[in-house]
Amino acid sequence: MGGGGFDGSITTSAYSPGVAQAGYATIATNHGHNGSGIEPPIWALNPEMLAEYGYLAVPRVLSPAKAILKSRYGAQQFAAAKMVYEGCSGGGRQGLIQAQRYPDLFDGVISRAPANAYTAQFLWYQKVAKQLAKPGANLTSGKVKALASAVLAKCDALDGLADGLIGRPDACTFDVSSMRCNGAETDSCFTDPQLETVNAIYEPTNVAGYVWPGFPFGGEEFSPTGIQAWGGFGPSALGQGFIQYMVAQSPSLNWLDVDPAQYTSRLAFLAGQIDAVNPDLSRFKARGGKLILWTGLTDWLITPHNATNYYTKVVEAAGGQAPADEFVEYFTAPGVDHCSNALGTGQGADLVNLVGPMFDWIEKGVKPSSAGIVATQSNALAGQTAKQRPLCKFPEYAKYNGTGDPNSAGSFSCVKP
Repeated sequence: MGGGGFDGSITTSAYSPGVAQAGYATIATNHGHNGSGIEPPIWALNPEMLAEYGYLAVPRVLSPAKAILKSRYGAQQFAAAKMVYEGCSGGGRQGLIQAQRYPDLFDGVISRAPANAYTAQFLWYQKVAKQLAKPGANLTSGKVKALASAVLAKCDALDGLADGLIGRPDACTFDVSSMRCNGAETDSCFTDPQLETVNAIYEPTNVAGYVWPGFPFGGEEFSPTGIQAWGGFGPSALGQGFIQYMVAQSPSLNWLDVDPAQYTSRLAFLAGQIDAVNPDLSRFKARGGKLILWTGLTDWLITPHNATNYYTKVVEAAGGQAPADEFVEYFTAPGVDHCSNALGTGQGADLVNLVGPMFDWIEKGVKPSSAGIVATQSNALAGQTAKQRPLCKFPEYAKYNGTGDPNSAGSFSCVKP
């Protein structure tokens, strides 16, 4: 099981529900240091600890872990066992590290909302924080809510049902400039500096040669526009730690004053240590490895476009859709925040067991997309029915059939755009 953020602790629960009850043997690592996951990464000043965080920890911990398993279950049973990796965010990145650099370690990798374009992502955090710090560019919570409401009103029903979830962000064409203030400023409009901030969220950016694709419409209340409301959590804390301890290697510097363009060699080194963007998974495929990618479509921390872009490149590198389908499938979850609804108030179906389907794919040849997987909302309020949705393989989406219980997965069909 993977970690997340700056790591530092042992993961004790899987993202797939039911793993503990199913009796799997589970392995985890703190990735070479102790910490809370968001506190300043002082350990990154140590080259060996940085390498542990970037790519070495999982391969290193597997050797003693396998020895324990072999002793516990016996050589014959251990030799027949299959090994699966599951992680989200930083853990999703770590999973892709294994598939790309250590293709013989795992039979299956489940990578949820991967932070695999790590350097570009963390440079983008700094860029947005710089924008928010400009005079008059910050956004009140009221303005963010107004934006979220306007986007929802325009694009909610694109999947056939107005249910508070945007199931087709790819088809949403909301015009942000329509909310420009024409008179006195209110919480329902944006000044020109504030429009620059909003556009910085949605538009692709290039910082020192590292491109970040921006965010789709939907989930604006949980996007990086809300940095100032999180008390330092999320993009601000992560971006600051990255710039001070990994890039500039000088904690005393104001992280917003650091110019990434002055650290091109260091950024290239960090990308080599941490990023997991290589789409060539031919070695992983050749040894029979399987990969499941998954992301929430209202993820406010790592844009869903990141996973989509990586998947598209993997398909291309594999030689097209048919050969890619042999070993990789990608799923998206409308209305789901970063990794789940736990850190926000997303209302999508976020709980889904991907470990069971992965083992079925490895051991029985049953592809997850043909297994009829259903996801369930984790945070339904008392007295409310939890939403359920079919898990649809990209680029398909869950379209409402026009009749039936809107909370039932059976009322939706996976269809192509």
